[in-house]
Amino acid sequence: MRRHILVCLPLIVFLSLLSLSSSFQSDHQIQIQALLQFKASLTDPLNNLQSWTMNSTSPCSYLGVQCDPVTGTVTEISLTSMNLFSRISPAIGALSALTWLDLSDNSLSLGVPPELINCTQLRFLNLSCNSFTGELPELSALMALDTLDVGNNYFSGRFPAWVSNLSGLIILAVGKNSYDQGETPASIGNLKNLTYLYLASCYMAGEIPESIFELTALRTLEMSKNYLTGRIPAAIGNLCELWSIKLYRNNLAGELPPELGKLTGLRELDVSGNKLSGGIPAALAELNNFEVIHLQWNNLSGPIPPAWGELRFLKRFAVYENRFSGEFPANFGRFSLLYGIDISENAFSGQFPRLTGSLPAWVWGQKAAEIIDVSDNGFTGRISPAIGKVQRLKELWLHNNRLDGKIPREIGWLWQLKKLYLSNNSFSGVIPPEIGNLSKLTELTLGGNMLTGWL
Repeated sequence: MRRHILVCLPLIVFLSLLSLSSSFQSDHQIQIQALLQFKASLTDPLNNLQSWTMNSTSPCSYLGVQCDPVTGTVTEISLTSMNLFSRISPAIGALSALTWLDLSDNSLSLGVPPELINCTQLRFLNLSCNSFTGELPELSALMALDTLDVGNNYFSGRFPAWVSNLSGLIILAVGKNSYDQGETPASIGNLKNLTYLYLASCYMAGEIPESIFELTALRTLEMSKNYLTGRIPAAIGNLCELWSIKLYRNNLAGELPPELGKLTGLRELDVSGNKLSGGIPAALAELNNFEVIHLQWNNLSGPIPPAWGELRFLKRFAVYENRFSGEFPANFGRFSLLYGIDISENAFSGQFPRLTGSLPAWVWGQKAAEIIDVSDNGFTGRISPAIGKVQRLKELWLHNNRLDGKIPREIGWLWQLKKLYLSNNSFSGVIPPEIGNLSKLTELTLGGNMLTGWL
């Protein structure tokens, strides 16, 4: 009897291995079939998916496909920026072991197949920058997700409030879609692990829910281009990890909360295009990591903090169309490589009555600047020949001031310049012929001066 058992044992092992091999091959066939159906639903004008064929022994050799090294199961599909058209096939739901799906930056359209909900192991889902339409199907069963990005599409219908159930989310980007107008769901405050929240252009109205300011891990808060009202709550000071605040083009009113000064790591503040009033809080002026400050198109007043003249990382600064007054920081821009500055249409006084007096020398030394706009003030002085070293400059707005002297020929060295506004000053002398060499120049105003010559 023992000999019989020993003889049968190798047969049992052989049959077990045969069964596993058969199952392995069957799984591969199912995956290949699902991927080929997925491919068949796409239009691929650049033939990026030419390696996706039935002749392949394994789907792991397909471009953009990654597999588990042990089981050979498809775990990742990454087809970003491949100029793909048409739709996502429901066959995607057969790839139940998928953990990563990135189809961003293509031209995919129609709806997202509800079968995607079968991919319960998904951790990363990026469908952004496509042309998807219709209502986003509920995907709240995908509890493993830590990244969900469906922004920059044409999704419509109700805002997908079910995202609040995905408690593991770290990145949530559902902005720039065409949802029905409504209030921001307070339940988003349940997503305690969020570091990135992108809700721009979502047709959101009403006040920002207090629960948003309980997301203490948040680094980026982006709710621009909505219909938000009310004040920026003092509770924003709870978000001590914030790097970037973008609330521009809403209907927010009231003053900037002093609690912004608690955000010591803040690099970008853009609250432009609202109805904000009052001055810049002293606590906010003490922050020294700013790279971008955009406060334009508001009703803000008072002085620009002198400490902002010492900012070492500042790249872009815009405060135009406010009611700022007082002395503009004398050292502004000396310690940083500004790409763009616009301080026009204010009411500064003191050293520069309504921004009068000599235009500070630092204006001409911004070698990284792309836009310089100090128009509609009362500046005096002359354009420094150093302007010719600002090789990235695309727009120079100096109109409606009291600048005088000759226009330096070095302006003709600004080969990227597209807009040059010098009208309504006191410039004199011959128009430098070098301006005629600016091949990219599309707009030029010289009227209201005492210039002679031709271009």
